[in-house]
Parts: sequence; C-alpha cells; structure tokens
Amino acid sequence: MTDKMKTICVGRFLIDMPEEAQVELREARIDGFNIAAFDETKAEFQKRVADREAQIRATPDRLGGNKNLESARDVKTGNGLVGKIFMHSRTVDEGTRGNGLGGVERYRHEGISTEALVHGHGISIDLFYENRDLKRINDLPKLVNQLVANPDNHIPAEPGFCMDRVYVRDPLNAGQREQIMMFARLPNNPDVEFMLVLSAGLKPDEHGVLARTDAADEGLSMAERMRIKRLRAAAREIRGLAGEELAELVVEQNEARVHSFWWEVNGTEHNVFVPHLVLKMNTGNGNRKPVPSSLSDGAALGLWDKISSSIRPRSVEPVASSRVEAPPTPLGTYSSAGERCPESGWWLCGDGGNGIGVLGGERQYIKKDQRMPQALLLPPQKLWEKLRGVQPSFESKTQTSWKLVDKRGRKRVPAPLPLAQATPVAAASITSAGTGPGVMEQQGVSVGSFAATGLPCPASGWWLCDDPRALDGTRWFAQGSLLPPATFALPPGGFSRSANSAKSIERRGAWRLVRLADAPAQAASDDDGELA
Repeated sequence: MTDKMKTICVGRFLIDMPEEAQVELREARIDGFNIAAFDETKAEFQKRVADREAQIRATPDRLGGNKNLESARDVKTGNGLVGKIFMHSRTVDEGTRGNGLGGVERYRHEGISTEALVHGHGISIDLFYENRDLKRINDLPKLVNQLVANPDNHIPAEPGFCMDRVYVRDPLNAGQREQIMMFARLPNNPDVEFMLVLSAGLKPDEHGVLARTDAADEGLSMAERMRIKRLRAAAREIRGLAGEELAELVVEQNEARVHSFWWEVNGTEHNVFVPHLVLKMNTGNGNRKPVPSSLSDGAALGLWDKISSSIRPRSVEPVASSRVEAPPTPLGTYSSAGERCPESGWWLCGDGGNGIGVLGGERQYIKKDQRMPQALLLPPQKLWEKLRGVQPSFESKTQTSWKLVDKRGRKRVPAPLPLAQATPVAAASITSAGTGPGVMEQQGVSVGSFAATGLPCPASGWWLCDDPRALDGTRWFAQGSLLPPATFALPPGGFSRSANSAKSIERRGAWRLVRLADAPAQAASDDDGELA
C-alpha cells in the first residue's frame, strides 16, 4: 500500500499519501472569504457572471428599491485571471443599547456582501463573504490579485497557501485566518479514511487532545471503557511541530474491530507556520454502521506512521517584504456613499437629473481611500424661493451611487493661450467608413503610435504632445488632418517688453496616440488617465 506515494500540498504543508488515494481539498477560507475553484469553460463562466449580475440587480435592496447592486467592478490580474467583483445587499443594524453607566447610546453597523467571480486557465474561482464590514471591503480585490490558477494541483515553487486547483501567493498573515480541510479514501480499502484540518490564527485551546479525551472517557460506563484499548497516548513531535498523538483500538457494539488515530498540534495565534493542525485516520467506516477493519493492528499502525511522519511545512520563508496591490480599478466601476474610494479620479453621480442638480456638480473629483459622499441634491427653485434667494436641498434615502468615468488628475480645461490648430483636409479625401478603433489597430495604428507636425493624422483620437513644456497636453485630432505644431508660452519680456508682444511661439513637435476615438465626446467619460 505504501510502496508508491504521492505528495499533496495542503495549505502551507505537504503530506505523502498512497498513490491510489482519492484526495479532496475542501472548505478553503482566507480572511473570512469562502473560496471554491472548479473546471469551467470561458463561455460558461461569462454566462454565469452575467446571470449572477442580473440576479443581484433584480433583488430588491433593504428599502425595497432597485439599488441592491452597489458596485460591479471588472478585474484583470497579472496572474491571468479575469472576471468581476460585486458588492451588494447592504445591511444596516442600528438602535440603542445600554452603555454600562446607566444610560443608553445609539449604535449603527453597516455591512455589505462582497463576492468575486474570476476565471483563467480553464478554472473558475469564486470568493464570497456575506455582510462584510464597510471598512474592509477593499480586502477582496487584494486577495483576488494574489490568486494563481493551478489546474493540476502542482506543488508551487513560491511561498503561499495551497487549495484545490488554485493557490494564494504570499504575503498572508495569521490575522487572515487561513484554513482548509483534506479528505482522502483508499479505493482498495474503502473503510479507511483520512482527514487533515489546518486553521491558522486561532487562539490555542487550553487543553490538548489527550486531556480532552480523558475528560470525555470519564463519562463512559465501565462496559464502554472495556471496549477501548489505547495503543498510543503521548506527546509526539513531527518535523519540529510539537503535538499529541492518540491511537485506539475500539470494539463497536456490533463487535466490529476498528482503529482511530489522532495527532493534533494546538497551534499558535500569530504564526501561520504553526497552525492548529489535526490529522485523523479511521478504519472500519461502513455504510451507516461500523464494519471490521480491513487492516490488522500492525498494518494500521504502519500506514498511520508512514503518512503522519511525512507532514512537513512546504516553506518557512514568508514573503514579508512584498506588498500586494489591488488590481487597477477600471473605468465604469461603481461605488456607493460611505465606501472607501477605490481609485482617484472623476466620478459621475447616479442621483440628480431631470432638473435636479448636485451640489459640487454631477462629476466630482474624489481621491483614493476618501469616503464616497452622499450627494446633496438641489431641486429647481420655486418662484417664492427665487425671490427670497433660497436654494432647497435634500438627500436621497438610499446611498448615492458613483461611477468612475475619468482617471485624470484634473479636469480638461482650455489652454491659457490660443493653440495652433490642425489643418483640415478636403472632405472628399477623408474616408471615415470602417476606421473605428478595432480597424485602426488592425492597420497598425494603435495606442502609443507617434506622428509629427505637418503629417496627416493616421487615426482619429486623442494625441499627447511629446514635449511636456507645451501647452497642448492631450488633444483630439481627426484622421487625415495635418497635425499642428506645438504651442509654448513665452516668459514676460522674452522678445519684447511691449504689452502687445507675442505671448507664445509655435514649433514642430511629435504627437503620441493615447486613445482611439472617432469623436471628441468619446473621451469625455472614458479617458486614458493622461493629464490634460
């Protein structure tokens, strides 16, 4: 049975099992997120994501409205995973409670369900946490960015935490309470079962397995005690892990002789490499009732010793110096009032419209990690309010939804001086049909392409002047128009001290394509992030 063994990666540990063993890794959890991986085609995944988003949107929010889905963020990681992160089903628990001083105080707790559906290399990975504290909603994008698909469950060559068909790159800390369970069976000995449980970040139990078993045995009758024979009951250290071992032979009520083996490490609260660890092996597991063990006492002990002694840490070098960043937040991402802003940029308010304004404007610049504001809405003034100079205002009963529409650091504003204009060509010489972004890229014109002053613009889009001292910044030019020279401001008195002296000069320059766009309006809500 143990002539041929295979090595299984479970969490941060390796264990050798008989080659015939059927192994399952289940109940993976990190930072409270349930994580499940499974085989799925790209088309099946895309349909499931669309169905899930529609299901969330169709679910009424806590007030019975249609804002249950508060954020739907596209994600693409450096490890080849793509998908979406949803934040939905906000809950609010508020009221009063005693403060311990004879008085009462108000409390309010808001939570939101966060989940991610990502796919890559033929594997789909789902993560879910119900009613997560608003202060921790940015934990999910960071965790997603650490996931690596591992379809064949190869042993990773880098530190991290192994699960079924996926592993999580370090760094992880004990406070994230990583946990996983392994179950295994032997087809040729179906009554033999194994279980390995790993849980990091837990406070050690005051009593070990031996003390707990002794306390439980005190409640047994003399006849029941006579059916139990202890083969081992002592401390046992394996590969530097100090634990306790309990091995028993039990004669069941139906006279079936079965074995029970247990090794437990009580663990530490702050070290992921010394987790709470439980390894069990049982024989005599039948369908609804015990069956006689297929292994003799000696064979069972030999198998137990072979497998239990193989447990060892996969790596003891955590990547403490690495900093994990969340994947970039794409344009179109939604965020709700009260959440931390995931990306600095210009956000479009979902409230307002139909004559109702928004204090500060419908588009507002919000910095990363700032709280998304609840919009103050400005309805049209009534006649008497106009006469008195009063502007009414109100806030929506639901959280304001904001959409990321622009990543520039500031608004696009007119240049302080007139800029040189592109020279249009005759309309007959411009062929606009079939020149969309996809076609232009196929023809070799793509983001990053350069063109010089005086040459025909090879593609309609937003072009950045290559000289940072120029006033032009990023400008839209139509395909076929002759690219203009760059415009530069002159310092006062540069050529003359006359009040009517020139304030700018023009010179040849280079232009770099930063976004394909058939019309200037296309960039109004979908910019590349360059400064204007």
